[in-house]
Amino acid sequence: MPLRTWFLAMFFVARHKQGISALQFQRDTGLGSYKTAWMLLHKVRSTLAHNSLFSLTGDVEADEAYIGGYRPGRNGRGVGKTGVAIAVERREKTAGSVRLAVIPRATTPVLTSFVQGSIRPEEATVFTDAWCSYKALGKLGIDHRPRKGGHGRQALAVLPWAHTVFGNLKTWLRGTFHGVSPKHLQRYLDEFSYRLNRRWREGELFGFVLRRVAGGQPLPYRRLVAEGTA
Repeated sequence: MPLRTWFLAMFFVARHKQGISALQFQRDTGLGSYKTAWMLLHKVRSTLAHNSLFSLTGDVEADEAYIGGYRPGRNGRGVGKTGVAIAVERREKTAGSVRLAVIPRATTPVLTSFVQGSIRPEEATVFTDAWCSYKALGKLGIDHRPRKGGHGRQALAVLPWAHTVFGNLKTWLRGTFHGVSPKHLQRYLDEFSYRLNRRWREGELFGFVLRRVAGGQPLPYRRLVAEGTA
């Protein structure tokens, strides 16, 4: 594959605020197959995972939501959808850095592990709604401040930036990709949060992604399509 095509893939993932779908990338670059375009973009995304050395600090909102379409005949919280957990720094007039992760279910072990792995406990205050699975955070030495009112307009008041980021994420997934497979969702979350966390350094993003890709691990097609869901 021409090096120019690799550079174009990195540029679109790094600098284009809406990203790019594999179909659009195939058209724009003249690649011979959708499969090649899809695989190349996933190779780039696979290098953008959260770096555990950079943890969230200050006021941090933690929440969970469900991504995906409705399935007829199935009822219940998040049934037929994919769970996603969020931790986002709350700044005075904007969101700070964000962490997003696919979760199998919104249980106490899953959510507490996610929050612990996302923050620097001694430098963070965690705000959540009153969902019972967050209650254990205080026992772990985390400054946890739950608030009631996690639905409708009240939810926006309780966790404003978590809901704003989730709204933007869902709009992006629908608008650019028209939905994505649950088994590959984490990679799209990594792309979204990578750009969001570096939005103040747009001019450097291509170089950042280039270095990530140059040091990334191989991701052959057979391994990509064999991935399981969370």
